[in-house]
Amino acid sequence: MTGKSYPVYIGPDTLVWWKESGLATVPLKDRPGTTLLSIVSEEFPEVVGFPGRNPWEGGVVHRLDTPTSGLVLIARTKEALSALLSEQRDGEILKEYIAYTSDGRSVDEGFPPYSFPMPSEGTVIESCFRAYGPGRKSVRPVLPGPRAEGPVYQTAVSAEDGLCFRASLTRGFRHQVRCHLAWAGFPIIGDTLYGGVDSCTFGLEAVSITYIEPSSGRRRTVCV
Repeated sequence: MTGKSYPVYIGPDTLVWWKESGLATVPLKDRPGTTLLSIVSEEFPEVVGFPGRNPWEGGVVHRLDTPTSGLVLIARTKEALSALLSEQRDGEILKEYIAYTSDGRSVDEGFPPYSFPMPSEGTVIESCFRAYGPGRKSVRPVLPGPRAEGPVYQTAVSAEDGLCFRASLTRGFRHQVRCHLAWAGFPIIGDTLYGGVDSCTFGLEAVSITYIEPSSGRRRTVCV
């Protein structure tokens, strides 16, 4: 792990915390251990004082993959969590990522033909998803259509500099940014699961989150 997790915003009913790479956001069921949630609860014990989407997830509104660093939104009350989950379902929470990628992926299995503009041109990549591979540890995009199951997820991508991209979404699926960029031929550095080059660092960070703060009703953007 690199860096240390720390609070970026402390509000009356929400927290935004920066998570270091290599740290799980929440524990697995019946598997206690050091996670972002356990670290936050040392200073703000109320975040584990009520059940979350799963009983052991407390006030965590959304999770980041363990290797991904960046901002995580956490509710301090049951009422705030309910309001934020409703915002999330309605597509009112915007999350933005910076992705450092390589050109070309080494893993091709399970990817359908890519049919959107290149990320360097600015594009919205969209698909359904399915679990894939041994242990269902990864996902693959499924083109929307009569045979596709589940909702369609969109990732808006724009070029920042060279092989660095900004990706944003309002409704997220497991590994969404990782899979969509790999599908386009730009896997994230360090993300060998999706054909990225091996590296001691992982090139994906959640850098901004925008949401309606339940206590004030105001739209708040928190960035790093």
